[in-house]
Amino acid sequence: MNRILVLAVVAILAAAPASAALAQEAAKPAPKSYDFRDGTDAEMQAWINDPNVHAFYRTTVEAFAQGVDHLDRAAYEKRCHEIFRALAIARGIKPEALEDHLKLIPDQIVQMVARDPGILASYDNFIVALFGPQKSGPGSISPH
Repeated sequence: MNRILVLAVVAILAAAPASAALAQEAAKPAPKSYDFRDGTDAEMQAWINDPNVHAFYRTTVEAFAQGVDHLDRAAYEKRCHEIFRALAIARGIKPEALEDHLKLIPDQIVQMVARDPGILASYDNFIVALFGPQKSGPGSISPH
């Protein structure tokens, strides 16, 4: 047998177990992150009705009471992360995971309130800003 052919066959055989392992790994479904659109209305309402989400709303209203220009951003972000940690514990989620998932929310809220202070006019408005329109309960969109 030709030396190059032998080396090629050996290389293919050596790679076969690794290729099979990679193929098996690729065939596994990727872990799914939670998407509120996938949850039931009851699951969504449980999040919306959570006392920690209400605390997040109250904290946000208080932080913006003097307007966006007078916001103590560092204090607001610190309090938000404390609430997110409490929310995670209450919902049985690893606090670090939920805090990491929500880390950009305080800044996004600042941007949204700067554009539309009406977001803080009611809990319903706040929920729509956070989660989008709901089928029922706070922030529900009634069919017309």
